[in-house]
Amino acid sequence: MQEEFLQYIWRFQQFHKNNLKTTDGKALIILKNGVLNTHSGPDFENCRLIINDIEWVGSVEIHVNASEWNQHNHQNDEAYDKVILHVVWENDRDVFRSDGTGIPALELKNLTFENALKNYRSLENNISEFPCEPFFQEISEIAIFDMLEKSLASRLEMKAAVLSDWLEELNNDFEELAFRVFLQNLGFKLNSETFLRLSKAIPFKILKKHHDNLFQLEALLFGMAGFLETPEDEYSLKLTDEFQFLAKKYQIIQNKLRRSEWRFLRTRPGNFPTIRLAQLAGIIHKKQNLFTFFVDSPDKKAIFEGMTSEVSDYWKEHYDFGKMTSFSKKNIGETSVNNIIINTVCQLLALNAGQKNQYAYFEKALNLLTELPAENNFIIRKFQDLGIKVNGAFDSQALIQQYQFKCQPKKCLSCSVGTEILKRKT
Repeated sequence: MQEEFLQYIWRFQQFHKNNLKTTDGKALIILKNGVLNTHSGPDFENCRLIINDIEWVGSVEIHVNASEWNQHNHQNDEAYDKVILHVVWENDRDVFRSDGTGIPALELKNLTFENALKNYRSLENNISEFPCEPFFQEISEIAIFDMLEKSLASRLEMKAAVLSDWLEELNNDFEELAFRVFLQNLGFKLNSETFLRLSKAIPFKILKKHHDNLFQLEALLFGMAGFLETPEDEYSLKLTDEFQFLAKKYQIIQNKLRRSEWRFLRTRPGNFPTIRLAQLAGIIHKKQNLFTFFVDSPDKKAIFEGMTSEVSDYWKEHYDFGKMTSFSKKNIGETSVNNIIINTVCQLLALNAGQKNQYAYFEKALNLLTELPAENNFIIRKFQDLGIKVNGAFDSQALIQQYQFKCQPKKCLSCSVGTEILKRKT
């Protein structure tokens, strides 16, 4: 028996309420079962009950066994003094508030609807990766959409919380934050952490000072990334001279990375870190205020246009220093832009929504995800095998969150699909 199941039973009132009585025989009428509290304190707040003709307003606490009240030290916690009813599976002892007054209990063991208990045991005893799989074809589209919507909102809020911590670390400098998030995602999986270290090695405010000079941007970026330690040709030699001058001016040379930190293996030349750095220089050259660009661009088209900045002439014919390739503009591709919108733009929009208390930014993130194609990975394919239609990044991002934080830890009782299964008539 899980406490989450009892929370579900109380929340949706899945028990017999005729002639309801507390364990000490007092008549109980539930006027309002309250709101689930996801923070510290009692499980349900703003409850209204009538016990022996006296109306009570306060909180309800849920436990499997009543003795857990003392195990959790609630008897010494004033936050639990407002509890007016202790809802338990088994009332194995009486409990008291910090002032010594007793708390009435409702025991659900013999009151819970049989179908809810049977469905719960079916989920609990199913050891497959998706305990809901045997019931999935009967799940309503409403429950599936609700699951997706809640999971996506949870994912964006979780990502925004991480960015909020970074923002505090950066003294509320939104441009530095955007630079850090962007670089982490520009490295994609292979060079993500190295790009993140680069973002910490060179402040974005220094790059902004040189946004109108593409050559100087390249000198700073390639120099701090460690690619100018041994110049390979005339162009890299010129960059090295410029970098040494600028690094000394800004006293940043001690923070530079080494070329050996970057990964080239099993990567197509178009995804080489050297090409990504050249693209980065071109983007900063075109868009000096990254945060403003990311959160204020009206749609995907505007973001794509802003990120398809041309690289310098040298990189149109090279993929590494001293290594020629056939001529190409080497603009960042649409698939890469889509990835950056998902993992940079939408996260910054979610953060901005919370910072400014303006839901419009959150809604904009949702709309962007609706426009983008879905990711294709093993998680998405697992859900497709269940029969879920994945129409875009809105769905795929939601399903990734659902799999990681609901399905894998078997938190079926806090999922809309699991809730609907519990309500099935059997």
